[in-house]
Amino acid sequence: MGDWSREPWGNDEAADWFHVFWKKNDISLLIKEIEDFSPKDERYDSIRAACYLLQTIGIVYVWPVRHRDILKDLLKKSIEILTNMIVPPDEDWSFLDMWGNDAEVIKAVESQIEILKVRLFEIKN
Repeated sequence: MGDWSREPWGNDEAADWFHVFWKKNDISLLIKEIEDFSPKDERYDSIRAACYLLQTIGIVYVWPVRHRDILKDLLKKSIEILTNMIVPPDEDWSFLDMWGNDAEVIKAVESQIEILKVRLFEIKN
């Protein structure tokens, strides 16, 4: 795994995910990444990339209208996934092991969670 930063785009897997996303130019790739996520697949960098894009465009006025009915659920699920990555509910979640319990990567994930919570709050209000 090639990591050059702790940001959600700062590694080979995330860069590959973004490349495929922009090549296909299809929001369903982001939706599928979040809806189908399993910790057993260990696609942590891909899910962080998808969550980054969601936190960026997951705004009611920006998000594609044809998928507006699932935005709230995607935000909730992404918050849950990212939270489980840094506070693992069981041994299936190996994100912290992969990063060696790196405090800086935990902060980066916490930052993503906070932004996603803001997006969710904006929908509720």
